[in-house]
Amino acid sequence: MKAIWLLVLFAWFAPTAHAAGGASLAFPNNLHQQDMPAVIVLFSLPDCAYCEKVRQQSLRHIHTDPNYKGRVGVYEIDFSDEKRSFIWFDGRRYTGKSLAAPLNVKFSPTVMVFGGTGAVAGRPLLGSGLPEFYGAYLDELIKNAWAL
Repeated sequence: MKAIWLLVLFAWFAPTAHAAGGASLAFPNNLHQQDMPAVIVLFSLPDCAYCEKVRQQSLRHIHTDPNYKGRVGVYEIDFSDEKRSFIWFDGRRYTGKSLAAPLNVKFSPTVMVFGGTGAVAGRPLLGSGLPEFYGAYLDELIKNAWAL
């Protein structure tokens, strides 16, 4: 009985995808023609509470941060989506699902940072870690992207 109550409490207080707004980040219609020296892509799945945590704590502020404004693009791709397509850095059209395999995206959330031409800036960030550490890793990847 105690275990059931713990599950009920966890379900009640666990963050949901809509708890903090639930809105996705911008969709990358055409990354081949973007002009940012660094591009962050959140690869997510629908109803992923951890994706929302990463969106809110680590990614939403980037476009207003004076250190990053105009120098970093932030996008989100549902890597289970087989319908909505976009143009990747290589000029080819993909869906989230068709791009996931070549990039080895298997886990939600996965955050990858790319240089302006699509070169990967470093190892992907998987899951949602502590904001202090996650932010530091993300900053390092952005700096790597600027150096590409």
